Amino acid sequence: MNNTVSLTAAHLALGFAVGTLAGAWHFTSLRWNGPLFAEGRAATALALQLARFAPTGALLLTLAHFGAPALLAGMAGILLARAIAMRGHGGRP
Repeated sequence: MNNTVSLTAAHLALGFAVGTLAGAWHFTSLRWNGPLFAEGRAATALALQLARFAPTGALLLTLAHFGAPALLAGMAGILLARAIAMRGHGGRP
């Protein structure tokens, strides 16, 4: 049982850390994406959208293979990064 608890704790820590980093990338790159659409550079903006969503989706899929605790911890990390990004913009997306 002790090994199971250690493994679950490791999955939680890994999921949270990687989720936080992925969320930071995801929401930081969102700041760059809006102006690209506004400038009419749709192809570049769509490429950046893909560069935002693909790694985030791949990360969540990978964490799901480690189990629900890792996936939920990863989502918690992404939500933490979102809250930090929103606070940095005064609550505006």
